[in-house]
Amino acid sequence: MLSRCEIFVYFGVYIAYIVVGLYKIYELRDRIVQEAQFQFSEGWSLLPFLQRRRRDDSNDELENFGDFIALFWPFYLLHAIVSGVLNWKWPRLLCHGYAAVCALALGLNLHWTSLAVLTLLVASYFLVSLIGSKRLVWLLSAGWILWINVMKNNTWWIDSVGYTEYVMVIVTLSWSLLRGCSFTLSRLGAKKDVPTSSYDLTEYLGYAMYFPCLTYGPIISYQRFAARRREQQNWLGFVGAVGRSALWWLLMQCGLHYFYIHYMARDVRMVAMMDSVFWQHSAGYFIGQFFFLYYVVTYGLGIAFAVHDGIPAPSRPRCIGRIHFYSDMWKYFDEGLYEFLFKHIYAELCGKHSSAARKFSATALTFAFVFVWHGCYTYVLIWSILNFLCLAAEKLYKTLISLPTYQNWTLKYLGPVGAQRLHAMLATQLFIPAAFSNVYFIGGQEIGDFLMRGAYLSGVGNYLALCFCSYCFFQCSELLLAKSTSHTKPKTN
Repeated sequence: MLSRCEIFVYFGVYIAYIVVGLYKIYELRDRIVQEAQFQFSEGWSLLPFLQRRRRDDSNDELENFGDFIALFWPFYLLHAIVSGVLNWKWPRLLCHGYAAVCALALGLNLHWTSLAVLTLLVASYFLVSLIGSKRLVWLLSAGWILWINVMKNNTWWIDSVGYTEYVMVIVTLSWSLLRGCSFTLSRLGAKKDVPTSSYDLTEYLGYAMYFPCLTYGPIISYQRFAARRREQQNWLGFVGAVGRSALWWLLMQCGLHYFYIHYMARDVRMVAMMDSVFWQHSAGYFIGQFFFLYYVVTYGLGIAFAVHDGIPAPSRPRCIGRIHFYSDMWKYFDEGLYEFLFKHIYAELCGKHSSAARKFSATALTFAFVFVWHGCYTYVLIWSILNFLCLAAEKLYKTLISLPTYQNWTLKYLGPVGAQRLHAMLATQLFIPAAFSNVYFIGGQEIGDFLMRGAYLSGVGNYLALCFCSYCFFQCSELLLAKSTSHTKPKTN
């Protein structure tokens, strides 16, 4: 058991680094406005006596989400009304209602070419599910991934539909591909005693065209959708859940008037203006935190509707400030995607008792799918490779500390507390590259390379300071995890 004084030091260092790092980003706000390559949008007038500031609008995903909500909010409302009425009076028609609302929303707002491609994708997976071949499912998925990448570079289509619709359709196609796979593979793997009505066309369309999760997720497996419960809807809880997502969106928008972290992620000159390399690491931390907040908003909205409709949705993303093993990032940041990858790819390639080489190969193929699904970009490739290497190294680390010889040696010479400190020191060396690997995915190769060089090529002193702060972060996360686990364990008399 760590002493209270030691715990106080860990949390003190962790909190101090975050607070000071955020303040140093705040100090750069006016210099960033002056040095930026384009002018930020006009900000909100929060209070009459405060100067109107520019708002950082350089994050395309966040701006596109705002445009999407501005256009489609009536259909979120319509979905809630239709779902409420049908759940009350005609529950057998719920899937009809889900599909009808989605068809209306898309039919009134999308170009005919976008509608044609979306319809073809949804229809193709249902047709393949009737044939009964997993190999054909993956061949179809490979074809659709290739087609989506062709569409990304089709200037005629982009000019025809406009940039906003282009982004929406590409994202919707990517999510719809996973939903099609989930339904088809679940149907092919279903037991013979499962009624065929569970996999009929109406159920499939209700699942594939569930509007609140259609474009901005999260991915909900077909098993979760099929396990939905008919129960009295908690409208107060639903409004509260939607309101929570709206509140996080509002707080993030307010923050972007003072912390231009999204622009820093795309222009390394701004990060380089910070006092020292040591404080530049904090930019990487907050790039990750704002990325997390975006998914708290988008996933939180979809989850709120799903839970209200009786669907056992995945959990909301776990704060990256509480994740110290990178395997937990995959498990708890995007639980729905993790379930899909684990069940339909990794578990199909290896089992619990498979050899290490087979598990290694299964992990590599899983990340190969992650790479092509996210888009065949260089920065996604680097992120995928680093993810794979960090997870493989983490597996070796956990194998090492579970060896009886190692455990006996550490307990004999270091004691329980000393052994725990040694574990944290070793794991910190895995945590640092894993944490910076996310910056490649969020901000691109330039900012990722910049922060990686800062971490490993800026002298021994800088690296030791980074290791100490990361060590404190690891210990804090470990303590918080242990506390939350103890609270969730059932009490026994």
